[in-house]
Amino acid sequence: MKKHFILLATCALAGGLRLAALDAVVVVNNDVNVSELSAAALKDFLTGKSMYWDGGVAVTIITAGDKADAALEAACGMGSSAFKTHWQRLAFSGRGQPPKKADDADKALATVASTKGAIAVLPAGTEPKGVKKIEIK
Repeated sequence: MKKHFILLATCALAGGLRLAALDAVVVVNNDVNVSELSAAALKDFLTGKSMYWDGGVAVTIITAGDKADAALEAACGMGSSAFKTHWQRLAFSGRGQPPKKADDADKALATVASTKGAIAVLPAGTEPKGVKKIEIK
């Protein structure tokens, strides 16, 4: 855990968080018309600041269980508890739909593949089957 904290602090001081440093994979539904995102744009999607892809398709966030928590924290700056609380507040205030939950990376991939506009941050080594892997710049 200490190793992750030091890595996150170093990345933040360098001018932005980089998911590659935490060995994460970002995938989207094949219908999403992007091949790369900035770290800031990814954070905006994950925190609900941006809720639509270019073209008007709603963003649907898919979470992939405990193994993806470190990558999700690096991408949006919130631990899993804060992330959940943040989305509960948005949902209860009528400003957003909470992320869909998947038990593991394979189920998250299946959900991303079948959900228009879906995005997920998954642990490194996850083979993006049936979805599009995007680069984070």
